[in-house]
Amino acid sequence: MKMLLISANREKSPYPVSPIGLAYVAQALLSDGHDARVLDLCFAEDIAESIDAAVVASRPDVIGLSIRNVDNLTYPKTTSYLPYLLTVARKLREFGIPVVAGGSGFSLFPEEMLRHLGLEYGITGEGEGAMTEFARRLCAGWDVLSTPNLAYIKDGSFRQNPIGTVGAFASPARGLLDNERYFRDGGMANIQTKRGCPFSCVYCTYPLIDGSRIRCREAASVVDEMQEMLEGRGIDHFFFVDDIFNHPARQAAGICNAIIRRGLSVKWTCFATPLGMTPELLGLMKEAGCMGVEFGTDAASAKMLTAMGKSFTKDDIRRVSAQCAEAWLPAAHYLILGGPGETDETVAEAFAFMDEIDPRAVIAMIGVRVYPRTPMERISVAGGMIKEGANLLQSHFYVSPLIGVERLLSMISAHAALRPNWLVPAMDVRGRDETMTMLRKLGYRGPLWDMLGVAKSKAANR
Repeated sequence: MKMLLISANREKSPYPVSPIGLAYVAQALLSDGHDARVLDLCFAEDIAESIDAAVVASRPDVIGLSIRNVDNLTYPKTTSYLPYLLTVARKLREFGIPVVAGGSGFSLFPEEMLRHLGLEYGITGEGEGAMTEFARRLCAGWDVLSTPNLAYIKDGSFRQNPIGTVGAFASPARGLLDNERYFRDGGMANIQTKRGCPFSCVYCTYPLIDGSRIRCREAASVVDEMQEMLEGRGIDHFFFVDDIFNHPARQAAGICNAIIRRGLSVKWTCFATPLGMTPELLGLMKEAGCMGVEFGTDAASAKMLTAMGKSFTKDDIRRVSAQCAEAWLPAAHYLILGGPGETDETVAEAFAFMDEIDPRAVIAMIGVRVYPRTPMERISVAGGMIKEGANLLQSHFYVSPLIGVERLLSMISAHAALRPNWLVPAMDVRGRDETMTMLRKLGYRGPLWDMLGVAKSKAANR
């Protein structure tokens, strides 16, 4: 069966992200004997013409539409992608070919997305097994409506089949992606080593999309992918997109040891949790080419760490910051300010704590995006911030009424302006898109928050 898989994402801020989720689905289809091709709209100059050309060239029996996000997750500078996605869906419907939506953006809002886009089918959660089974059934003339993970609308009613996860997973079909373009414009290649998240942050969607049980790739498979990218494409900077690279620690250490054994000259960055990080693992990461660590700290006051459902304490953050300094590994800490119970006092405590640990970068986000089926939705309903059953496809951000939006923005603006290591995307406090693009054109690779260290050093020497 001929399959055309379309990545709809066009967001390039802070840098374009290669659609490896779609490439995993493509690899599963190819392995099952189907003819799978990919159309990536990220760099397309004319959307309609690109779709027309791809459909004419591939003559697909089924079209898969991957939706990464429904908005830019940035408050108060929120941009909705829904009008654009509707334009793409309308174009696809012209061909009279079955269209199956999927991706993380779809999985969070299956019924709302199907109705908004006017589509009949969608895959919720991981797509490899479900899309392959859908293709098998369609090819054999069987009923596709019993496909696992399938969401669909029939006779005006929404149905959702039981959602399961795949077991072990290997490599995506990298050859179907423009890896060199993403490396040139984004400075890194994204790579995945595990799926699933066992933690319980009140706002997080990872457990909803990937499940709460961690499933790891074999270390050799991960490093095989890195080696092929390095030797076959000249790509030597990577970003591990796992929400937590260092958990479980055994797998993280296995990947590092495999890189070291093969002598790969690569540089990489990762997301990590302060919980369970050790000097030994940080040292191994550095030896394997790690250039920096991004911590999903999200809160920096004792009260807000509890309110956000974090599994670590300020002492854990303080300890891991010291460990990173000792290992000479730059660290960035993400903060989500304005969560449940946030006050002037908790914001001031967070500011003081970040000053104390003095990381290379602090990346501050304003407000908490509210997603369906998360504790944050229940908190928002209980607090009267949204109504029960509200359509969260339209962006809703929670900001604690104990501080309010204007006061929060004022405090962040005043604090960040005086600290060269603070980056606030929603307020254009450093990290402007034009600056990022210029740095990439100058050949800078890896995460650009690391460049804040240059500004910080200059400021300190004035």
